[in-house]
Amino acid sequence: MKEKKKNSAFKENIKNIAIVLVIVLIAIGVYVYNNYFNYNQTYTVVKGSVEKASDTYVYVLKKEKVIETDTNTVAIPVIEQSKRTSKGDVVAIYKNSNYDNYQKEIEELDKQIQTLVKDLPAVYSNDVNTIDNQISQVVKEAQKETSYVKMQEYKNRINEMLSKKVNIIGQLSPAGSKIRELIEKREKLEKDSKNSDNNIKAKMSGVVTYKIDGLENEIDFDKILEYDGTKFEDIIQKYSNNNTNNFGIKIVDNFSCYYLIKENEDENTQYMVEGRNYKIKLIDRSSDAVSTAKLVKSIKANGVVYNLFSIDQNIEELVDTREIGAEIIWTSKEGMVVPLEAIKNKNNIDYVTIVTGGEFVEVPIKKLVSNDTVSVVENYEDDELKQLGISAKQTLNRYDQILIESNDNK
Repeated sequence: MKEKKKNSAFKENIKNIAIVLVIVLIAIGVYVYNNYFNYNQTYTVVKGSVEKASDTYVYVLKKEKVIETDTNTVAIPVIEQSKRTSKGDVVAIYKNSNYDNYQKEIEELDKQIQTLVKDLPAVYSNDVNTIDNQISQVVKEAQKETSYVKMQEYKNRINEMLSKKVNIIGQLSPAGSKIRELIEKREKLEKDSKNSDNNIKAKMSGVVTYKIDGLENEIDFDKILEYDGTKFEDIIQKYSNNNTNNFGIKIVDNFSCYYLIKENEDENTQYMVEGRNYKIKLIDRSSDAVSTAKLVKSIKANGVVYNLFSIDQNIEELVDTREIGAEIIWTSKEGMVVPLEAIKNKNNIDYVTIVTGGEFVEVPIKKLVSNDTVSVVENYEDDELKQLGISAKQTLNRYDQILIESNDNK
């Protein structure tokens, strides 16, 4: 009887111990789950790139020259807005009695030529039919225009096509014919007109614009590299507050200009290095091209940095621009990318925790470039680890699983 009681008690003890063990295991499981599987997450290390960029304003410093004209006489544009011209080319003509007489003579000759063309064989009209259709199309477009400069541009295009049409007819007409005689007379008038004092010629090569804002003499383009922070600030204030837009004739060098950018001193300042090339994208421009700009001068003053970049691309789009929004990429790095929330710092050393084989291994890493969410990182070299007095069981590699602790566990 006593033996049975002992066996019963032993079995009861075993049962109790088993229950306790189960409870302990459940508790451990809950702890592990809550700390490493429930609240925490893992991230797979991948290859990517991180940029440090800033949204800013660009102030465009150009080499430009205003052509002085007689303000008492109307100047008629010959070269279209934003089109390139060479030094010595006629860009505009004074509208005076000489010009009016020239236009009347040309129009009269064109009427006589057109009358004679109607009586020519069909082959002649076929050769000029395309040009006639083009002229009709331009005339339709011009009827919708209200800008004086644009209307004059349409008129110039029509005159160019008329001259081309007359030249074709002249080549097909026999020498000594009436139509050939009229065409030769017309050609002489055009030649004399090009040599007239009535013409306004370009003083330099570049892009033509008929917009003047009064800031054309604000800078000496050849001495910009000698400017200090005070001068740069003065330029920024004048460029950003100017809204003047008057008619005038100006030539802008489309092969070279400067971008002036003002930035606060911050974490990006370390990447502002003279002689280095940067990517700058202008905002609200038809071209999606990103310009490569060389930082030629950087001045720190009163908590800001004035950066001057040399530009030789896409300047044609900026002939009438003084200030424009832009994005500049200060630096870009490619490599292993990890979330910032996966990086812990101990004694000024950054670490990530690799989850491997059920173990959690801390690996020291270096942050190269970071944005608001992720960082490109790399491993320390052995010599660097020795100098820092730390050891590492392994290194971080692509496709490793790293731990992201929940905020509750940090």
